[in-house]
Amino acid sequence: ANKFDSSSSVMARRQAMTSLFGGSIAFLGASAANALDMDAFANSQLEADEKNCNPKVDPKCAPPMTKDEALCKYGQSGEARGDACKRVKQAGGSLPSAKPQGKSLGGAYAM
Repeated sequence: ANKFDSSSSVMARRQAMTSLFGGSIAFLGASAANALDMDAFANSQLEADEKNCNPKVDPKCAPPMTKDEALCKYGQSGEARGDACKRVKQAGGSLPSAKPQGKSLGGAYAM
């Protein structure tokens, strides 16, 4: 009877371990599937954003500038910027508008 008791306790331990590890494996499998679903969802949202992009509203969707456009818009005044603006205008692009600089503070601030 003593052998029977020890073998039943071994079997009970095996069943407990199997149920414990079996549940954790099922949980890990489900979390991996959920991660793949989240990746697919995120990718579909990014694709939808790219398709429905409006450059007038969202500056991130504007097409990238050429080197001449960037130099004409943001460059330092000088001959290179003037030449770049001429090339942009010849290509049919728009030139940056002259922005008002505001009122001069004068006096000690104008150094």
